[in-house]
Amino acid sequence: MEKEKVKQLLYHTRVMTLSVNTGECPWSSPVYFVYLGGIFYFFSNPESRHIIHAGNHDGIGASIFHDSDSIEEIYGLQMKGLLESQIPAAKHLVVIPQYIRKFDFIRQAFGKEAVENPDFFKDKFKSRLYGFRPSMVVASDNKRPHGKRQPVDLQAILSGEGTYPAR
Repeated sequence: MEKEKVKQLLYHTRVMTLSVNTGECPWSSPVYFVYLGGIFYFFSNPESRHIIHAGNHDGIGASIFHDSDSIEEIYGLQMKGLLESQIPAAKHLVVIPQYIRKFDFIRQAFGKEAVENPDFFKDKFKSRLYGFRPSMVVASDNKRPHGKRQPVDLQAILSGEGTYPAR
């Protein structure tokens, strides 16, 4: 998959689907995400199924895809990895401004409090910050006639890039 398509997925796709096995059944959950430094960060309620069951097994699955009416235009990333539930406070200071930059409707709806109050997401949405660290990433691109699935090294593709581009 071309570098620009990967960057499009990481910087402009808003929803990542997380998949876990509850022990009784598979479960998937959509979350808004921001990708920084090899980790997909998202906010979620600690009591949600995808958080509770993420640590019960050998990892979780995740995917992000470009949506299209044409089957040939569908491309995305399929991943497996681990949930990071202990995000240091210093990392919050980096992630939250990038998250709000990507999801500007939060700032528009709630003002500076969303950025300045470190407990904003916990207080307003009963959510806390988590990370998904992929251990395997496979790109899928329906435009490719053969070998539609290819391993991808996100760090190598994005080396030297720091913050989210302006929308």
